[in-house]
Amino acid sequence: MYPWDGKNIYFMGFMASGKTAIGKQFSSMMNWPFYDTDNLIEKNAGKAISRIFADDGEENFRKIETDVIQQVAAKKHQVIALGGGAVIRDNNWNMITQSGITICLTAPVVVLANRIIQKNHRPLMADLNSRELLQKIENMLKERQPYYKRADYSFENGGELSVKEFTLAIFNTLRDDI
Repeated sequence: MYPWDGKNIYFMGFMASGKTAIGKQFSSMMNWPFYDTDNLIEKNAGKAISRIFADDGEENFRKIETDVIQQVAAKKHQVIALGGGAVIRDNNWNMITQSGITICLTAPVVVLANRIIQKNHRPLMADLNSRELLQKIENMLKERQPYYKRADYSFENGGELSVKEFTLAIFNTLRDDI
């Protein structure tokens, strides 16, 4: 019996930690569907996350996020990438842990900052210079760390491994944890 039998696999962690890339690769290995809650939120809201934040505020975004988590938690055998703040709400955490196992992905602050700069579409990081971005990441990580530490498994990759290699390492650790 594997840790994921009859469950979902949730990838959690800070923005740009690799949840979507690793989650897609993992779902391919498992032959399970992959969902990114941020994409589902945009689909449900009919607009980009940056527009939701700008038009409706973070609180409304979090309400939509909770609805999306409720939808995915109702099914089994899926790989799901969660938004970076999804696990902060107790209601979300309860739905996630009751329906699956959690894998937290981490990376050094500088690596996260470089990835965020490359993508440049994160509403919580908009209009920050490099120094402000590093400070914001450090502050947000400090706030979120207690929540991230609750994950069933945690893995750090600062970019030394390819997506495929890192995913395989995660898969092998979970597979061997019988």
